[in-house]
Amino acid sequence: MLKKHNSRTAIGLASSAFVLLATVACSGATATEPSEGADAPATGEDFTIALVPGMTTHPAYQTMYCGALQAAEELGVTVDFQGANAWDPAQQLPVVQSLLATSPDALLLVPSDSSALRPAVDQFLSADIPVITVDTGLEDTSGLTAEIMSDNEQGGGAAAQALGEAIGGEGTVAIISGVPGATTDIARVDGFRAVMEEQFPNVTLLEPEYSRSVVATAESQVQSLMLAHDDLAGVFGVNGNSATGAANAVANAGADIVVAGYDAEPGTVEQLRSGNINILVVQDFIQEGQLAVQYAYAALTGDESAIETPRVLENIIATTENADDPEVSKYFYIPECQA
Repeated sequence: MLKKHNSRTAIGLASSAFVLLATVACSGATATEPSEGADAPATGEDFTIALVPGMTTHPAYQTMYCGALQAAEELGVTVDFQGANAWDPAQQLPVVQSLLATSPDALLLVPSDSSALRPAVDQFLSADIPVITVDTGLEDTSGLTAEIMSDNEQGGGAAAQALGEAIGGEGTVAIISGVPGATTDIARVDGFRAVMEEQFPNVTLLEPEYSRSVVATAESQVQSLMLAHDDLAGVFGVNGNSATGAANAVANAGADIVVAGYDAEPGTVEQLRSGNINILVVQDFIQEGQLAVQYAYAALTGDESAIETPRVLENIIATTENADDPEVSKYFYIPECQA
């Protein structure tokens, strides 16, 4: 038998505790409020800025593209959005290399591998083309104009705080990560672990399992964990697919287990609103796209003082209770962005 927890009512406490976080984070630049430097006048230069996401089909990167287009319109520049349709450096690398032949004025890159893309970046730098990494980074950051990313440790810690409060600081908590060695996942798990151990010492935290971001794998793992731990109170899925798989397992079992996840693509938002996922850490991809274009423009116009690097953005906590609040839902990812 699965031990029941009063987690559905306790989630309200987590929601109220983190509304302040969302409010504070919303006080910065948003989709309708450009960040610093966005009101700089266009110079009349016909700049073309290439944006290569981790994968073109993911709503997170479509959302980033929307932010980039907003800034581009304000500044009078063009954004060329190209990339692979899968998270695969072997597919991304040829795209980046072919863009070099078109001589864009700047490159905005979401590296799908922290080292495999570095040789291509070096080619751009040798051609005096500024390069800015967005969302994910490179091991060797030399020569980059800027790095823009979400604070993954903060996001993991925020998930731990909300989940720990929702389960009343008791029980066993599982972590379903993505791929072993992925720096983003490691940072999220580290942040989650640090806050859970410090703030909720009575919680038993299990070692991470790795779903490789496959929904069915995460679902199977959580099914096994429910059988092995009758006091399982919560699960943290470090990405959308891991959280979705965990939510499917919990819902199918009719268990009262809190599920916290990461990212707000339409599928996970639907799970959040239905209550299958209770907590989501949401990244501000609109602002990432805006800042990337603004910083590229600043570099091209000699306004380096407008560039803050590395630029690390805090994440937003969304819950089932606040999912329809416009101050939270405006951060949810957009499946398609029209120019």
